[in-house]
Amino acid sequence: MYTIVFYIALIFLLFCSTLIRQQIIGTPMFVPIESLRKSDICSIISIALPPKEDHNWIQRVDGHHSRRTMLYFLLSIQSKSNNEQLLDFIYECYPNFNWTFVSKTYLHLKNSFELYQKQNQAEDLGDYWQLKIPTNSLGPLKSREYISRYRLNGFQPNELKIYWNYNQIQTLASCADYNAKTDSDAKNSLLTKPVYERRHTGKISFILSGIQDAVFQVPNGKQVIVLDFADERMPGGYYLENAMTQEEVILYNSDGYRALLDLKYTMMDGGYMLPEYGVAYLKRVRFFQQQTNKQRLTDLIVAACYDLSPSGEGLYMPPSRNDEEQIRYRTHQKFQAIIASAVANTEGNGKNTYLLLGPIGTGAFFNDKKMIAELFFDILNNSLMSSNKAIRYAFEEIWFVSTNSLEVFENVFGKH
Repeated sequence: MYTIVFYIALIFLLFCSTLIRQQIIGTPMFVPIESLRKSDICSIISIALPPKEDHNWIQRVDGHHSRRTMLYFLLSIQSKSNNEQLLDFIYECYPNFNWTFVSKTYLHLKNSFELYQKQNQAEDLGDYWQLKIPTNSLGPLKSREYISRYRLNGFQPNELKIYWNYNQIQTLASCADYNAKTDSDAKNSLLTKPVYERRHTGKISFILSGIQDAVFQVPNGKQVIVLDFADERMPGGYYLENAMTQEEVILYNSDGYRALLDLKYTMMDGGYMLPEYGVAYLKRVRFFQQQTNKQRLTDLIVAACYDLSPSGEGLYMPPSRNDEEQIRYRTHQKFQAIIASAVANTEGNGKNTYLLLGPIGTGAFFNDKKMIAELFFDILNNSLMSSNKAIRYAFEEIWFVSTNSLEVFENVFGKH
């Protein structure tokens, strides 16, 4: 009797694994096989599988189905050919790794509601429930109006990009391992307009303004790329709560929220996360200026710093808050991806591109403003993406934009 039950259970598990693999084949969750490092894999596993000691882990990883997305990505790796090195990284990061456990956990989460959806009593509203729940909040209402004008059918695949690290972007021009659905335009641009040939003004300015107004200060006919100070586990942060941090302000004044939800539902298997060492890149987000009825197409770099606040709500556990060297080292990797994503996605050779940055992570996430300024200074004033000159000269202008004082940034950049 027990033998029969055992074989039935085994057949069921094999059936489930086959079903999951069938779902993974052809997945839009692209795996950059040649670019992922051991540190990236360990980061993914830290979200996909339970750590030994982290009492807030469930809320962080399941609140918006970040864990489901990471499990999906691990199964995507398993389904790829030439994945031997990544499998080695997986077993080195997690010696007791078990693919059956991964498959069963993924299947369970696939059939479960995210905690945030349950908190909003939206279980019956399906995908994109965030745009369907009743609201009286001015910000989300404005956003929905803008989305309904131009983005009822959402964003196209080549307008939604995920970069896991700087290496993935740096090798776009030379490597066959790239996402043809999303990055053919960037690859072609890097091949036809090599970064080492880009020698523009690279002027750096400091603008006291709300980001929603700054984009309209850029001269007409210029490409605008904006750094979105994002939440790495929640699309739009506290957008539904009508919060007013930089990311929510961007989304209330544009159709960008639909792009974040498209990332979630079309590329991340219904979950959401930003890679620890990478970014999401959104093309052709449309800003609206109510008082003038003006519109402005921009690109958004969606990125997040470590949450070093006492509440510690970030998706990834940061290094010890006392370990400034590690915080700086890892944040530097993120910032390389931020700047490289802009370089790869400039229109033409970047001579008409304005890059709008700012003091990311220095508000609610408690990152040191001087450190953030020094990291941007270091990256912008050195070679990147095989540039012959400092990478700042790949752009026409770079603006640091904030409603608060930028004196720290001016002091750091004033040295040269």
